[in-house]
Amino acid sequence: MTITAHTSEVEGFSVHMSQHRMGGELIGRRTITLHFKPNGEPLKRACLHFLPGAQGRENSCSETTLAIALPAEEFDRWLHLLQTEAPLTFSWTVDEAKKEVLGVSIFTGEEPPGEGYVDLTP
Repeated sequence: MTITAHTSEVEGFSVHMSQHRMGGELIGRRTITLHFKPNGEPLKRACLHFLPGAQGRENSCSETTLAIALPAEEFDRWLHLLQTEAPLTFSWTVDEAKKEVLGVSIFTGEEPPGEGYVDLTP
């Protein structure tokens, strides 16, 4: 098994919300698509699907796009971070043999403590 780790700076994002019937049940789906600044990585976007009880069910990585299912209750936290912080870096690890996403994370750069809701980062 070959595991690789990658990082890219988030350039922008889009949000898509939908509902569809599955087995007689109405399922809500929220997707955040992250778009990355060019940095030599072939990955251009990451599709984060927030689904009830679906963590890990959708999980793939092509050369340009990553897709992973995350817990529905995490949607608001990810959206808040994307709306309020900059710069943001996204990281992901992939099992290259299976093209399977093993994990994702998003993080801010270094910031002064106690800055509050207004970003004072130079």
